[in-house]
Amino acid sequence: MIKLAILGCGAIVKGIHLPVSTLSEQVEVTVLVDKSLSRAREMAEKYNVPTVADDYHKIIDQVDAAIVALPNYLHAPVTIDLLQHGIHVLVEKPMALNTSDCDKMIKAASDAGAVLAVGLNCRFFLSSQYVKQVLKDEWLGHIKSFDLRQGIIYRWPVASDFIFRKEMAGGGVLTDIGVHALDLLLWWLGDYESVEYYDDAMGGVEANCELHLRLQSGISAVVELSRVRDLRNSWIIRGERGTLKVGVDINPLIHLTVENHDIVLAGHAVRSEIVDRRIQDVFRRQLDDFANAIDNHRPPLVPGQEGKRAVKLIETCYALKQPLKQPWMFPQALAHRTSEEIQS
Repeated sequence: MIKLAILGCGAIVKGIHLPVSTLSEQVEVTVLVDKSLSRAREMAEKYNVPTVADDYHKIIDQVDAAIVALPNYLHAPVTIDLLQHGIHVLVEKPMALNTSDCDKMIKAASDAGAVLAVGLNCRFFLSSQYVKQVLKDEWLGHIKSFDLRQGIIYRWPVASDFIFRKEMAGGGVLTDIGVHALDLLLWWLGDYESVEYYDDAMGGVEANCELHLRLQSGISAVVELSRVRDLRNSWIIRGERGTLKVGVDINPLIHLTVENHDIVLAGHAVRSEIVDRRIQDVFRRQLDDFANAIDNHRPPLVPGQEGKRAVKLIETCYALKQPLKQPWMFPQALAHRTSEEIQS
């Protein structure tokens, strides 16, 4: 049984990581770490976790592995420290805020012979794996374009405000849900050649952004993300022989059309009467993969090198950032207004 520590007792740990981990037959949650001991104790009592601490340094010699679910800016330094002590780590997304830190994390894991897994859990969606297989088997022929529109009015329960603070989160919607979208894009279709990036950050964190990419394979791709608008919430992949449309939720509706005929497949990756639609099931598969990687001395489904790919693209986007045009921005009209009109 792998002795597991969970670092951070925020909303994602309370609602997902801890319930999933305490039901696992492969790991035993022995420690919860949070700067708020009262919050850690409350959760420990509910799930019968024997030890709590307000500093992870106090428990390094007590565990075999750790889930790092701390604010984004702490992912790299804490993960590196744990890995250097031989502790296997599943680090929440994004892996780090820059590729330099990603490289340090990868090196620390390699030097210690420890497993480093990145919490890009959308790869564990059965629908994501179905898309991967369809593309691998070339059902659509040569892929021409890729289009994703993903956005909801933000309503994730939070225990702190770090997700809205640039210095702690690293960015806004691109760093948050965008890291999942870009990971799937790169996993499914390969690396990018060029990107144009637009957002509305204006000095803070972006609520809306758009990416226009050209992949190394020649595929054109558009990604639109929002925290303040409900968008189409689906992927559309167009090939020379057909089109694949997939929703972005846990068990989405899938439409596969081949050679301009009627839909030849319309349904879910798993029959709705038997699928566990809860997000916890996805995290269970992720935790099982992490534990099996430790036990069998193999790489996890999302190792550090894979986690770095999305971080690199995000880093490039922020470096090339252009302002996203908003409905209220009409510079041509303003240019013709008199100073008196503007002041009034």
